[in-house]
Amino acid sequence: MIDRKLIPVNDEYAIAIVTERMSDGKWAVVASIKHESPTGEQTTDLPVRDERYADQQAAEEAGLGQGREWLAQNVAHAA
Repeated sequence: MIDRKLIPVNDEYAIAIVTERMSDGKWAVVASIKHESPTGEQTTDLPVRDERYADQQAAEEAGLGQGREWLAQNVAHAA
């Protein structure tokens, strides 16, 4: 099962999270940053982590944390 969510951070930025249940029953997550401007949209894919999580909520929280961390380091006003 794959689930996609887009969590708005502000008017310009959002964190996209994709979770997937693996064959062993654990969950994986990948995250990306979406930046919208008047001239278009830019997506920044974040590094894929090898960690697996016991449930989907834990995977989503890890992806959200990774996205917030990236924003805090790269776009101070967005975090």
